Amino acid sequence: MVELLGTTTECDDFEQALEERGWPVLQKEGGPATAMTARTTRYLLECRFPGSRANARRGARERIEVVGDELQLDLNVEVTDLVVRDPEERPAWFAYERPAADGPPPGPPTRRARWRVRRWCAERLAPYRTGRHISAVNRTHAQELATRTLPGTVTPSPRVTVRRPIGTPDPEPGAATGRRRTDREIFRLCHAAVVLMVTSSLIARLWPQGFAAWWVLGVVAVTTLGLAAHWLIRFMPGKPGAALGAALGLGVVTVGMGARIELSGEPGGPSGALGLLALAAGYAVFTGIRLLVRQWSWRVVAPWLLPAVLPLALGLFPSLGLGLHALYLDAFGLNLEDVEIPRLWQLIATVRLGLAVNLWLIALAGLGYLQHFHWCVRERWPAYTLLGFFALILMWTGGWSLGLETAARAGAGVVKAAASGQAPDAYFGITPQWVCVRPIGPADDIHADGGEFRPARPYLRIGDASGTVVLWDSAEKGALELPMDKLRIVPVEKPPKSCAPS
Repeated sequence: MVELLGTTTECDDFEQALEERGWPVLQKEGGPATAMTARTTRYLLECRFPGSRANARRGARERIEVVGDELQLDLNVEVTDLVVRDPEERPAWFAYERPAADGPPPGPPTRRARWRVRRWCAERLAPYRTGRHISAVNRTHAQELATRTLPGTVTPSPRVTVRRPIGTPDPEPGAATGRRRTDREIFRLCHAAVVLMVTSSLIARLWPQGFAAWWVLGVVAVTTLGLAAHWLIRFMPGKPGAALGAALGLGVVTVGMGARIELSGEPGGPSGALGLLALAAGYAVFTGIRLLVRQWSWRVVAPWLLPAVLPLALGLFPSLGLGLHALYLDAFGLNLEDVEIPRLWQLIATVRLGLAVNLWLIALAGLGYLQHFHWCVRERWPAYTLLGFFALILMWTGGWSLGLETAARAGAGVVKAAASGQAPDAYFGITPQWVCVRPIGPADDIHADGGEFRPARPYLRIGDASGTVVLWDSAEKGALELPMDKLRIVPVEKPPKSCAPS
C-alpha cells in the first residue's frame, strides 16, 4: 500500500515507472487531482523482484522508495507484505492404450509369453500409442483428462487409460501434496550435504588436537543436519518418519565421505579437507556473482568482471607467468635465462597468479549476497567506496601474499633445505635434485661460471638451459654454471659426504 501526494502529472509519472518495472497496480483510490492541485492517492500494487524471501518486505519498501526518490515524489510506503505463489505439485500420470483383448490370445506358450511382456511394458513402462502427460490429484480425474479431446489432436481411443510412473502407487485420498518449486528444497539439501562433508573433513583433520579445536565445527554440522531434516519434512509432507530417516542417511553418507577424503591422504601430503574448503569457497564466490547478475544484468556486471577476465586472457601467453619463477630463482642469484622452464608450467604459473590476483572477487560476491538478501537496495557512494577499498585490499593480498611472496618464500625454503641436506620440493617446472657430477676428462679443463668446480662435492641441480647446467653449492652458497657435454650427472636421493669415486 503506497500513499502518494501529487498532481495528475506526478501520478502518471509514477504509474509509468511502475509499468516499466513490471509492477502491476491492483487498486487505485483517492483524488481526483489536477495538473495544478495535489491530492492524496493510494495505490495497491505488486512489487516483483528477484531475491530471497527473507527480508523481502524491507526490500520492497526500499525499491518503491527508490522510485519515489528518482521522480522526486511525496511518497510514503504504508504497508508491505510477502505474496507467496507456490502451487501444488500434482501427481503425474501417463496415458496409454490398452490392448483390444483383455485375455491372452490363443496360441503357443511362446506367443502368450510374448504378449504378456508386451502388455506389461505398455502398462508399466513407456506410453503405448499415446504420449499424453497428465497432472491430476486422483485416477478418476486423470482418466477424464486422458480421454478428453484437445484442439488439434487426434481423438483418444475408448481403450485409453492412465498409469503412474514405474513403481509409484496411486495417491491416497486426502494425502498432502508437495509444492511445485521442489528445486529450491533440492538445492538446499545439496548445500547441506556440502556443508556436512566439509565440516566432517575438517573435524577429521583437527581430531588429534582435541575437542576444543573442533567443537564449533561440530555445532555447525549438527545445525546443518537439523535444517536438512526440516527441509526434508517439507519436501515429503505427511511422511515425517521417512524424512527423518532420509536426513539421517544423508548425514551418515556425507560425514563418512568427508572423513574418508581427509583420512585417505598420505601423512605430510596435501590435506583433503583444505581442498574441499577451497572448492566450497570457490563455489560460494561463483554463487555470489551469479546472484549479483540476477539482481542487475550482465550489462551492468560485465565492467566489474573485466579486471577478473583480463588475467585469465593474458594467461594464454605463458611467458607472463614467469614473475613467480623470477622471484624463485632470485633466491639462488639466478635469472630466467639460466634455467629453461617448460611452456606448460609457465601457463600453470600464470593461471595460479591470475587466480591469486582475482581474490578481489570475494568483495564482488559479497555485494551479490547483500543484493540477494535486500540489504543493499539503495545505491549510495559510501557503500561502493567501502566495497572498492575492500576489493583493492583483497587484490593486493592475493597478488602479493598468495602470489609473488610465496615464490620468494619457496626459493628461500629451498636454499635453507639445501643447507641442511634435505630434498627440496619442486616449484612449477623447476625440480631441484641432489646430484654427483663426474667430469668427462680433466676437471681443470671445465670452465665454471660463478665459482670453483669441485667434483667431490654433492651439488643441488636447479635446472639447465642452452646446454648449460646450473648447480647450487650449499657449502659456498653460490650457483655454478657448467657445460653439460663435459659432465656426467648422477642423481642421488640424499647428498653423500663425498662424491669422489671409491
